[in-house]
Amino acid sequence: MNDYSTAWDSLCDTIGRAQGKSSGTITELDGLSVDQRLKVAEVSALLSIAQELSALNPQNTTTPKQASPMRRSSQR
Repeated sequence: MNDYSTAWDSLCDTIGRAQGKSSGTITELDGLSVDQRLKVAEVSALLSIAQELSALNPQNTTTPKQASPMRRSSQR
């Protein structure tokens, strides 16, 4: 699992704990104070920015594998 996924999972776990549950979700913030909701929005924004910046680095992107010649010929 990468750092981005780990951070999102941690955020959702923290939201759940604040609500008295084992896990939460970014879309259900009932029971959180205004300050907690603002912090969730802040962390979410930072994670989204990090994902966008990561996508700009060619070393962080993957390209689809090319089909092998055998596979191409069998599809004809």
